Amino acid sequence: MDRGVINIVVLVLLLVCFWIFFLWKNSHKLNDVIKVVARQHHLIRHDERVRAVCRAIHLINPNVSAGTDYVISHDDPARDPVITEWKADNAPCPTEEQIQHALAEVESRYHEEEYAQMRRAEYPSIEEQLEAAYEARNGNPGMQAMVDEKIRLVREKYPKSDI
Repeated sequence: MDRGVINIVVLVLLLVCFWIFFLWKNSHKLNDVIKVVARQHHLIRHDERVRAVCRAIHLINPNVSAGTDYVISHDDPARDPVITEWKADNAPCPTEEQIQHALAEVESRYHEEEYAQMRRAEYPSIEEQLEAAYEARNGNPGMQAMVDEKIRLVREKYPKSDI
C-alpha cells in the first residue's frame, strides 16, 4: 500500500474516533440535563407552591423554562421555594420582590378562574337556555322564566363584586 493512502486511512479513523467521542460526551451532558428537567417537572407536578413560583417566573419572563433555564428547590416545607440556580443568559434572575408581586397576580388570576368555573358549573346549559328562548318565542314563556330564575340565583350566589 502507498504511504499516502495509509495516512488518509489513519486520518479518517482519527476523525471518526474524535466524532464518536464528541457524540458520547454530548449525550452524557444531554442525559444530565434531561434528569434535571425531569426532577423539576416532578417537583412542579407534586408541589403547589413550586408550581405557583414557576407560574410567577413565567409571568415575569415567559421565555424561561424550569429545569433548563432555572432550578427551583423546596426542601423545607416551612419555607418558600427558592431559585437555586439561574442558567438563562438571555434574562436576569428575578428578584424576590418581583416574584412576590407576580405571585400575587398569579393568585388573583387563579381565583378569577376558580370563580368563573363555579358560576359556569351552576348556570343552566346552553342547550337549556336555547330551548327556553325557542319556547318563549313560540308563546310559552314558562321555561324562560325558570332559566332566568336559575341564572339570577347563581348571580346572587357568586356576585361579580366578590372577585
